[in-house]
Amino acid sequence: MQWFFARRYLLSRSSHSVINIIASVSLISVAIPVAAMVILLSVFNGFEILVKGMYAQSDADIEILGVGTPSEELRSKVLDTEGVKAATYIVDGQALAASETRQTAVQVRGADSLYYEVFPVDLRSVQGSVALTHGEINNALMTSDISQLLGIYTVVSSRITLYSLGGGDIGSLLPIRGMRQTRVHAGGIIRANQQHKSTIVVPMRAASEIFDTSTAKLCLRTDQSAERVKARLQQTLGDDVTIKTREEKNSLFYQIMKYEKWAVFLVALLVLVIASLSIIGTVIMLIVEKRDQQLTLRAMGADSRFIRGIFVREGLLISGIGGGIGVLIGVVVVLVQQWFGVIALPSAGFIVESYPVQLEITDLILILITFVAIAWSVSQIAANTMIKRKI
Repeated sequence: MQWFFARRYLLSRSSHSVINIIASVSLISVAIPVAAMVILLSVFNGFEILVKGMYAQSDADIEILGVGTPSEELRSKVLDTEGVKAATYIVDGQALAASETRQTAVQVRGADSLYYEVFPVDLRSVQGSVALTHGEINNALMTSDISQLLGIYTVVSSRITLYSLGGGDIGSLLPIRGMRQTRVHAGGIIRANQQHKSTIVVPMRAASEIFDTSTAKLCLRTDQSAERVKARLQQTLGDDVTIKTREEKNSLFYQIMKYEKWAVFLVALLVLVIASLSIIGTVIMLIVEKRDQQLTLRAMGADSRFIRGIFVREGLLISGIGGGIGVLIGVVVVLVQQWFGVIALPSAGFIVESYPVQLEITDLILILITFVAIAWSVSQIAANTMIKRKI
């Protein structure tokens, strides 16, 4: 019954035009921040998915540390674990890379033949080939940042010497003699994310000449939840080995991204709260305008609580229409951007040309629940302020 009266009061033709105008302004003031919340959260979702995809090309879903020297027996045991799709051994270490004219410090990654089954870096190839070996020739897969630092602008006939501190004595005059070294050919140049922009990938046999392969890590790709697969692996391999998921390795970075997202949500929520205060004025004016109808309702037996309920629902209707319009606008904008990429990024040369967006149902539910709570609160404030006794 209260909803019936609220709807009639809102759509009544006898209402003064100024109240209709104020109600329309309230709808717009609510719709805009709601649409902004949908769009902003979708943009953060898009960037989060983009960054996670970039990390997936350089970081495995799961890494097993402390496995000792690479062995096919351990790899087979891991591959038999439910949820594991591929496994590869890698060795990481710091080294000095020198071309014919320049040198720079790099992060060298030694990889076996199954490397690309776990790390799909070939999708980011800029120049050359991503093959790490060509017969007996060892090739290096480097990032565009490293190629520029080394002055390598073409992979044709370009060679790189990698130096790492070895077990020999370091001479005072020629310290380079106390270093392990290996020579590789520049095989391919790729784009890389910020974390791995200084990485050079070489065959495991080349890395074994400058690093101790007993420090190898076993990297996995999984088609199931990384946490569940990690639990199965820990049970199979025991507590002597350390197993980490990609989220655990980069936990600080992912937490910062989430904090940024919810910080923006709170700022937008504050704007929504301020905008929702206009509903109080609209409900108060409706209460004043419908004073005669209230007297009629009291004569029919309605009490103050019933009348307050009518105007609380009045505020909820105004808020609901405005919020619905805002959600609709936000969803349409996000879907248009997702499909057509209308709004481009201001800086050229980024990995994507337009703002990445991703619409999440959980975000919409959260926005709607928060909005309904705010709308109910401000409507209660307006109704309780004006209707305290008989009028």
